Amino acid sequence: MWQFLQRHLLPSPKAWRSGGMGVLALGLTVLLIYFLLVILAHFSMQKLPAFLVWATVPAALGLGILLAAAALQALPLTMRLPLVLVAPLLFLSIFPGGMATDLVGSLLLLGVAAVWGASVDAFVRRRLKFSQRRVLSGALLLSVLALVAGLAAVFVPKEDPNPVLADYVLEDRTLDLANPGLPGDHPVLELSYGSGQDRHRPEYGSGQTLQARSVDGSKLIDNWDGLTGWLRSSYWGFDVTELPLQARVWYPAGDGPFPLVLIVHGNHGMEDYSDPGYAYLGEFFASRGTIFASVDENFINSSVADRVDFLADRPGLREENDARGWLLLEHLRQWRDWNAEAGHLFQGKVDMDKIALIGHSRGGEAVGIAAAFNGLDRYPDDATLEFDYGFNLRGVIAIAPVYGQYQPRERPTPVRDVNYFTIHGDMDGDVQSFEGLAQYSRVGFSEQSFRFRSSLYVQGANHGQFNTGWGNLDVGRFRGWALDLSRIMEGEAQRDVARVYFSAFLEVVFNERREYLPIFQDARHAAGWLPARYYINQYHDSNEDVIVDFETDLDPSTLDGGGKVTAEHLTRWYEVANELKFDDLDTHSLVASWDGEVNDDIASIGFALAAPVGGQTLIASLSAVDIPTKPRGWEADGEAEANRETNTEELTAEAGESAILDWTVVLTDANGRTASLPLSYDAGLFPLIKAVPRRAGFLDSTAATEILFRRFEFPLASFQSEGGFDSRAISEIGFRFDRSDSGAMMLDYLAIAP
Repeated sequence: MWQFLQRHLLPSPKAWRSGGMGVLALGLTVLLIYFLLVILAHFSMQKLPAFLVWATVPAALGLGILLAAAALQALPLTMRLPLVLVAPLLFLSIFPGGMATDLVGSLLLLGVAAVWGASVDAFVRRRLKFSQRRVLSGALLLSVLALVAGLAAVFVPKEDPNPVLADYVLEDRTLDLANPGLPGDHPVLELSYGSGQDRHRPEYGSGQTLQARSVDGSKLIDNWDGLTGWLRSSYWGFDVTELPLQARVWYPAGDGPFPLVLIVHGNHGMEDYSDPGYAYLGEFFASRGTIFASVDENFINSSVADRVDFLADRPGLREENDARGWLLLEHLRQWRDWNAEAGHLFQGKVDMDKIALIGHSRGGEAVGIAAAFNGLDRYPDDATLEFDYGFNLRGVIAIAPVYGQYQPRERPTPVRDVNYFTIHGDMDGDVQSFEGLAQYSRVGFSEQSFRFRSSLYVQGANHGQFNTGWGNLDVGRFRGWALDLSRIMEGEAQRDVARVYFSAFLEVVFNERREYLPIFQDARHAAGWLPARYYINQYHDSNEDVIVDFETDLDPSTLDGGGKVTAEHLTRWYEVANELKFDDLDTHSLVASWDGEVNDDIASIGFALAAPVGGQTLIASLSAVDIPTKPRGWEADGEAEANRETNTEELTAEAGESAILDWTVVLTDANGRTASLPLSYDAGLFPLIKAVPRRAGFLDSTAATEILFRRFEFPLASFQSEGGFDSRAISEIGFRFDRSDSGAMMLDYLAIAP
């Protein structure tokens, strides 16, 4: 039968050859069409090299694949089979970096394993001649050296990526207030509520205290179907149409009413429950007089079981982050009903005028989504789903959040008139970019009432330790070998930062304790309450008037509303769009650099305002920027080169001293009088922080640095003038770069605070 099929159904050698000619003809036709339509049109000789590259590189890639297949085929089956089985496993599972790291690391391990296996066999069975054993011994030695070199590149201690912070001490300007990070004196009670359907969580099943409703999330969650959907439903005991409202609750004893805070976790293994990891916050806030609920959304997290759907481009649930935010609002609706229900345990005990949300990781994006949905009548992506929320949401806290995994109608999520705080750490091995700043930049305020937004970047903080169950292995136990655990701060110290800042945030938004606002502007005002680390603060509130920014005007020499920008002796200056490692911020900044080696004259930049302004405090949002300080193509003349060679030590010392930048801020009033103050009156401008959460930089697939603006404050009364300067009529603000020989800075905006 097989011979019959070969003779009558399979192509003959001549037919195969002719078919190959047809494929070649197709390729030549494509090349000819491209040449005629693209290269020949408006022909120039410079197009020919591009055409040759375009034509030959794909062919070379194809030949490489063919040669690799031929080489693999030439190997004996006893080697070929293990390679094709094990190589993909190593490539996809072992290494945490990009494709280059995966490929090189996998080849290294495969080579070492093959040589060792052959060596063991040869030396045990003694089947090789003396000369062959010598060759094999050399190969074994080389493989050992290669493995040792690879391990050393990963595990040998590295230099501190931020040496300028080696001796940094957080200056103590602690406020003369009670430490908000200390527990209160309310007795704490605890309970849980759920639908009673959960098969694996007795606290939400048979052991629940309060019965809560279930909700239909089918319009917000995709892919809860097929085999993976069946496995998920069979594990939990419910499907997407009956999502339970479940949470663990810590609450103060007493009649209340008490403020209400919900916290929600992010994406973790759904069988490794995440909601108990915030018990430390629940007990803490309940002792301070707040009802605190850790919401369970584990049932929409990922699972190893999702991988049975190996044909999916993204196994598991899709587009579920909007559901995470929506579920929080459904929890609030349940609390509103309980508060109004006669005879209920929480009747009248919840102050529905004081509500805040906290989210971690994907939950950090979800709280922003919830804030946006809270003001809508319908779901943006399906208007048949009606919303009835409108809660008095006072504040939102985002812990190491992601951003952009859900976008309403493919637009960035807008948040209006809600106090917002986000926190991130430089040792975050999961979300390696401060994604919370993307939402921060899109928080807007009206003039209705006071609101503020703030961010905090914490040296040494990682992703997981804000949750006691996640620990310090941000990439999981299997790939956790790649993380540099030595530079991660202690878990309890990291949670102390959370207690201080979260508690102070709620004191401001719930109790109008604005005296705590300075710690959101500058961590030095909380130095006595915080671990001794380096912190970067950003802050803006609805009372501050931005007088210089770079958002709409395309001309770098002009400001919005008619102001002018003047620059002298700068080596570079231009405007840029602000970006994170993974996101755009929808904001723009000005970059300026100077270098005393290029120009002996002092560089400066000035911002002449369209109309004079006045206030009490000048605010600048600034960052260092990692760009060359010399102009493109610049070369020193012979004399300058000689001077540089003879003063190498002096220049090296100056470069080290100028790593932290300083300059003079100069104000000019409407009468032409000036006043000045060093930038270092507040602080010097530190270099960009290099965030390297893994043991070696090549194990990371992202850049080490990103722009993080820091808030600088200058009381106008502290500026030094020759007399007569009118701080109520400032007409120009300038930077005179006279205190650091060279440097580069980025200015996001200037503002005046009353």
